[in-house]
Amino acid sequence: MKIFPAIDLKNGRCVRLLKGDFKQVTEYNSDPIEQAIIFKSKKLNYLHIVDLDGAETGKQLNQEIIREILKISDISIQVGGGVRSIEKIENMLKMGVSRVIVGTAIFNGDFLIDLEKNFESKQIVLALDFKVKNQIPTIFTHGWQDSSNTSLHDFLTNHLFFKNILATDISLDGAMEGPNFDVYKEILELFPALNLIASGGIRSLEDLDKLKALNLKEAVVGKAIYEKNISLVDLSNDY
Repeated sequence: MKIFPAIDLKNGRCVRLLKGDFKQVTEYNSDPIEQAIIFKSKKLNYLHIVDLDGAETGKQLNQEIIREILKISDISIQVGGGVRSIEKIENMLKMGVSRVIVGTAIFNGDFLIDLEKNFESKQIVLALDFKVKNQIPTIFTHGWQDSSNTSLHDFLTNHLFFKNILATDISLDGAMEGPNFDVYKEILELFPALNLIASGGIRSLEDLDKLKALNLKEAVVGKAIYEKNISLVDLSNDY
């Protein structure tokens, strides 16, 4: 399984939110570039970076930090947060970003169609952030603040061009209560061709083992690393 340590950027610092709440912010490192170097030193060469300022406002305010991280040798990053135009995606790919994460914008007009016309499937990750409402995983947008009233299953049924799907249960993100195994299992049973990326709630190596057993190939790990529930040595050696 490929592990993506998470670097969430807010006001130029490395933070984590609790359950997607911008009012519940914990700062873990004032220097995200240093944090990226720490990950790289443990042979964790794939990073998941989210511009939380961009996700909240639509304006990417941490691009210079991302540029500096990209200068680190032999590192690959996927980046999201406030990416709401074709031009922004093109600029990020030109910067050297391996995959661009797109969320809110895919629910705006014909943006998803434009994505399919302009980019290869491998260049894009669709961020489908959800909460389970009335037993139905429902997608949320705008930095996890607004419900789209679209179920995760309906969206995937109708849009199968992009295979990289980052599915985050917002109610578990940063809560250290374990990921939503049931939803992941159901998605993979219904859509086995997807590269489903687990995110939200991962708290231990046991959680990662369970995700691996479900045949997930990639996972984003955030708070469990920063709270030292999962050691970087274990991640570099075992995954």
